[in-house]
Amino acid sequence: MAQGPGAAYPPHPAAGKPGITIDPTAFVHPSVILEGTINVSPYAYLDAGSILTGNVTVGHHSLIRCNVTIRGKVRIGNYTHIYDNVNIEGGRPAKPLGGSLAEVADEAIIGDHCWINHGAIMHGTRIADGGAVGLGAVCDYNTRIGKDAALADGSATRVDMVICDGCFFEGVPAVVKRKGLTEKDRAEYFGVSPLAWTTFEGDRQEENAKKRMGQK
Repeated sequence: MAQGPGAAYPPHPAAGKPGITIDPTAFVHPSVILEGTINVSPYAYLDAGSILTGNVTVGHHSLIRCNVTIRGKVRIGNYTHIYDNVNIEGGRPAKPLGGSLAEVADEAIIGDHCWINHGAIMHGTRIADGGAVGLGAVCDYNTRIGKDAALADGSATRVDMVICDGCFFEGVPAVVKRKGLTEKDRAEYFGVSPLAWTTFEGDRQEENAKKRMGQK
């Protein structure tokens, strides 16, 4: 269902165009560019200046801040935060197309309650639920970040690198520094608990949308 009269927020300029689906409870800033097949789920929030092109799904209660670029085939889960100036693209086709060495096409799949901090760059990267990527980090093709794992600020992965569940990786190229991360560990590193903050903001997005719609 597209945004329209009676929705929680004013309609986006692309609402109603073929391939563009925006739930009435989602907020999409009018400066956001939407091209292709775009699905914005309930209570999501897309901030000013972002660009989504290709085949992109944004899960419910997720937050995409300013000047984020998401291109290609990308699936974003629920209650996930993607901050300013992040660049996400779908990755390589399967070989030998275009000289790609990928055995199968890369997948850009981001799970629930993920945290992708300002300026991160990700090519065909998969992040399991609760995964976190630090400020200015770089994920090369087919990086796989495990459940509740974290890639440190300014770190970089190589093609096909795996960051195991619950591990903290740091460096260029990134190497494992700690295993068995707890949410307390993650909060101490990032300065806020990614799980608690994504939940808090997502619920607040829902509350604000309902107020605008005259619901309790």
